[in-house]
Amino acid sequence: FWLKSNLCSGARALSSPQPPRLPVAMAAASFRAACPSESLASGAHPASTFPNSHLAPARASAAWAAPLPGSPLEELRQAVREEDWERLYEEGRTRISMRAEWSASEERCALLRMLAGAGGARRVLEIGSFCGAGALALAEAIPDDGEVLALELDEFSVAFGRKFQVKSPAGAKIKTAVGKAEDTLGEIARSARAGCGRPFDMVVVDADREGIRQYFDLLWATPGLLAEGAAVCVDTTPFKGQAPLRYVKFGFPYRWEAASGLEHIDAFRAMVSDSPDYTAHEFGRLLVVRRAA
Repeated sequence: FWLKSNLCSGARALSSPQPPRLPVAMAAASFRAACPSESLASGAHPASTFPNSHLAPARASAAWAAPLPGSPLEELRQAVREEDWERLYEEGRTRISMRAEWSASEERCALLRMLAGAGGARRVLEIGSFCGAGALALAEAIPDDGEVLALELDEFSVAFGRKFQVKSPAGAKIKTAVGKAEDTLGEIARSARAGCGRPFDMVVVDADREGIRQYFDLLWATPGLLAEGAAVCVDTTPFKGQAPLRYVKFGFPYRWEAASGLEHIDAFRAMVSDSPDYTAHEFGRLLVVRRAA
């Protein structure tokens, strides 16, 4: 009896007239009128996701917008990449043959900013600046009364970078000394011993790899040159800042080869690691060294 009763009920339900169904387009229009997307707190249209996505209103495609002009730092990096540095050396306009890869990359600039900001640096020394991309990144990270003193061998590369540094409000914090790093650093050390000038909170060593140990030892051995808690950051990238060993003539008489400097880098890294006087961490080919507590 129970089964017969339910079957009869099901038959009556199947035979009952069904309500009329609106076409999809009319249903969507009615839905949009009843639930305008502007009134949704979430900002998402309720018909924009499955299973109601076929009801979502059509959206106009986004209009194209011209890219914003780059910052002076971005413009400087691009200009360095586009310059023919080997040709400049062949024409005698630079003292050594340099490469665009020597310029601080976007990642390196971000790392320098982070280190300067996290360490509260106010006065920074950069030994080996090339066109000053790294110096400009550091200047952007330090306070308004801060200073970046950059040492660079080549006068042309300094003038090349200065054209872009002056476009930045932070460019006024940069001072550059042109000449051999060992000579200029010796003068700075003598001034520090005499009590002249504020000590440096951060030093970036990115010069010839043969001189890494010499610069490092002088920095730590000179009283008054480094502030308490100062960080000395040494670039460990091979083939960077190296003088040419010989010229390679493949139709380009100004092309050259250089030593990688890797043996000097490895020896320096091992010295720091074995010394109880220092603590060191390496980030993106930048060895950050501090005095051990």
